[in-house]
Amino acid sequence: MKKTPSSKPAYSRAITRAPRSLVEDGRTNFGTFSTDFKEVNPLDAVRVFGVPVPRFAKYMRLKEWQAYQLGNEECFLLAVLYNQKAGLLTQFIYYDRKKRTGIKYERIVPSWKTAMPASLDDSRACYETGGYRIDYHNRLRDGMLYIDVAFRPRKELPGLYGHFEALHGAPGVRPLVVSLPLGKNRGMYSHKCLMPMRGSLCVGDSTVEFRDTDSFAIIDAHKGFYPYILKYDWITGVITGKKRGLAGFNLTDNQVINPEQYNENCLWTDGALHLLPPVKFERPGGVKGEWLIRDEFGMVDIVFTPEMENTLKMNLLVAKTDYHGPFGSFRGVIRPKTGARVAVDGFFGMGEQKYLRG
Repeated sequence: MKKTPSSKPAYSRAITRAPRSLVEDGRTNFGTFSTDFKEVNPLDAVRVFGVPVPRFAKYMRLKEWQAYQLGNEECFLLAVLYNQKAGLLTQFIYYDRKKRTGIKYERIVPSWKTAMPASLDDSRACYETGGYRIDYHNRLRDGMLYIDVAFRPRKELPGLYGHFEALHGAPGVRPLVVSLPLGKNRGMYSHKCLMPMRGSLCVGDSTVEFRDTDSFAIIDAHKGFYPYILKYDWITGVITGKKRGLAGFNLTDNQVINPEQYNENCLWTDGALHLLPPVKFERPGGVKGEWLIRDEFGMVDIVFTPEMENTLKMNLLVAKTDYHGPFGSFRGVIRPKTGARVAVDGFFGMGEQKYLRG
């Protein structure tokens, strides 16, 4: 692909170890961090909306989710527990990359059915009812994250059962933890990490085994005081195998203030974490056509081609959701500040175009 012209100086931003708490003495610690907070306590922030509000009111405005992308060269999986307080979205998708076919298990239930964990240190998030289960057990202190899913067969969907172990503490794993400003003391927290994964998945009469030498997991743990109208664009892609090793990226364009200093864009490759600049998304052919993702520093030039649709549309009196989260393939290049350029041809992952009112 053609390099994007740029007259800007080389991009950089600081990355440090996280302080103990996300919020200290009522003030949110903003920045990009190489470690997680021991205490993720956004509700302790004062004047999040510019004026004092009760703690319960802050809780009701806090969007929270924990999601995983999992897979290998044969399949791509998505597990989601997303609490937007107007409801809890639970979702698991299995996509066969060779056959280009997928199956989706999804339920939207009242938000109080699952409480999202305060941190990843030693916690659990689980939704389970009547043969439908998504269960996360977070053991960050041991370097392990566990994902269990179980769905009884129903109608056109086969039975599906899976157990996955994400090796957060494996050599060369580099998490990206951010606390980004959406206002003066109003923030969003995210913990993202690409890591090896092992486990197994039974789909109907078929079984897929995952080895940590050629399988991956990406976690996205998230808490944010987003505006009443939430909008963002996002992609993540990964490649794994003996030839290329394990590499991936995360790129987002959201409502953060001063994105050159505060963003969650990064590249994981060769056991290193490279910070990337703000990016912009273009979709000249709409969400079903190619997505173009570029920056102003000449570091990111990527095309995302959707293969499988994943949409959610709701229009209620108090809330509206217009979500597109397709799975697909990538081509293009990322040029980190240090190290060799990375061609993303052959990477696979997903993207999101999200609009939420409520």
